Amino acid sequence: MTTSETRTLVLGATGHVGSQVIKALLKRGRPVRALVRKPHAKVHGAEGLGDLDYAVGDLADRESLRRALDGVDIVVSSANGIIPSGKTMSVKSINRDGHDALIEEAERAGVRQFVQSSVPTWEREHTVPEMAGKRALEARLAASSIPATIVRNPAFMDVWLVMGGCRQLIGPDPHATTRRPYGFMRMWQAMTGNLVTRRGVLLAPGGGRHGAPFIATRDVAEILAGAVGRDDCLNRIIEAGGPEWVTWREVAEKLSRKTGRKVRPVPMKAWFAATGQGAMRPIMPSAANVLALVKLVAAHQPRWEDPPIVEELGLPEQMTLDRYIEQNWNTN
Repeated sequence: MTTSETRTLVLGATGHVGSQVIKALLKRGRPVRALVRKPHAKVHGAEGLGDLDYAVGDLADRESLRRALDGVDIVVSSANGIIPSGKTMSVKSINRDGHDALIEEAERAGVRQFVQSSVPTWEREHTVPEMAGKRALEARLAASSIPATIVRNPAFMDVWLVMGGCRQLIGPDPHATTRRPYGFMRMWQAMTGNLVTRRGVLLAPGGGRHGAPFIATRDVAEILAGAVGRDDCLNRIIEAGGPEWVTWREVAEKLSRKTGRKVRPVPMKAWFAATGQGAMRPIMPSAANVLALVKLVAAHQPRWEDPPIVEELGLPEQMTLDRYIEQNWNTN
């Protein structure tokens, strides 16, 4: 699969990762179709980059999926329901019901590769709806006739720095996850938004010694796009870590240097997030899903770093935490 004429359908097109996948594919000269839920939706910054068209559709609407898949050879999906952009979206409706329909229709359409974003493995992943959903989706793809490429990535630095109390790092991208008009995210940011600069406090899932191979959304998008059309990426799971393993204490030290004030990590324990998850589940399931993800980051420390896939696919140098802070710091 090397032809530049292969059209790729991207789901999650107006999300933080999906929008960057589209721009990365266009820059590689690949024609792209973006699946959007509203007719006026656009991928900001993609104008003029290449051959891009739009299909209006929804994972719950099979007919719209058939139309979107017409003339498509490859599907890339980064759609998720953790921080929803619509009231009808949920982890279950996206990872399970919706993708079941999509995979069936993609099989009928003769799609030759399905590239799916996913999450690291964890022994207690059944307690985190997004992880359980992604693992079920991986199993569904494994049983499919379509060769799949699974890209598993750890925590996004773009999201967790903001959720930790550093709104100054929300970044300029209008598609940023932390900019979504979602009530729980707005409430969280209202409570924690400027803790780093105003109080010298960084909320640290798991505590100061806890860490992860943080990765930027841009770098996950580059891996997803880089796998498109490559025979050596078919029927393959790619473990996509960031360029360095960083503890929350080290994150706080970096923010101390940037702000000129002492920043200390304040632990958010896994049990605390789990308690919140249980309390929110019956009244606001999507908020419970977010807290489940906090629990995951607080309890799980995937250890890989500097993945060889970057060199293998000829991708741009990955974003370090220091570089991300310097490029995205906003004093407003």
